[in-house]
Amino acid sequence: MLLVRLHQKINQFSLNLDCNFVMNFRNLFGLDKRVADSVAYDYDGILHLWEDDYLMLELLPKENLEFIKSETVRINDFGQGHFNGHGFTEITPIGEKPFKTVEKLIDISDVVEIISNVGLYKVVKFHIQGVGLLQGENVPLGFGTNTFAIMCERRNNLLTDIWITGRTVTKEEKDKLIDTLFQLGQAFNFIAVNWYSGEYFKMVERSSVEQFATAV
Repeated sequence: MLLVRLHQKINQFSLNLDCNFVMNFRNLFGLDKRVADSVAYDYDGILHLWEDDYLMLELLPKENLEFIKSETVRINDFGQGHFNGHGFTEITPIGEKPFKTVEKLIDISDVVEIISNVGLYKVVKFHIQGVGLLQGENVPLGFGTNTFAIMCERRNNLLTDIWITGRTVTKEEKDKLIDTLFQLGQAFNFIAVNWYSGEYFKMVERSSVEQFATAV
């Protein structure tokens, strides 16, 4: 059992959107719950970003491997200790990663080139929980379809976070996702982490990438 939610760093982070449009992290993902989730149904056919998905399927530098091993054990133990048979009575945030992705100095253009060459296109519309519809220059940087995306956050043209949201629908989508993740893993020595299940995957091994992609 892995009990983690988005509340990690809630008062520290903001999400960089295209055209330098920056929104408060709490407001961006609707943590104040001021907008009913039912509004999302007005945007059928548009990719939705939900608060609970943020960074839960993420790619991290391999330098974080020992942290990932210990942190998944800690969170699983915490979840088992706070499960009452029906649900969890407490939550715990994911700890601070010792090695930040931005420290690898990965130019965002190199990431975009890999993703685009595989055949995943920039998502032009998102519905964000608690915010509503974003399109045009205001959309976050994501590549995929209207049901899933590889999300890329950046600061000063350097990659800061990369994560996956949504679900693939067709075999072609799944294959493109796997090809993209495999190439990203080879290029930048990433490890994929599924914080929902407490598992990590070596992205330089295609079979490992395929296992990680079953969550998408």
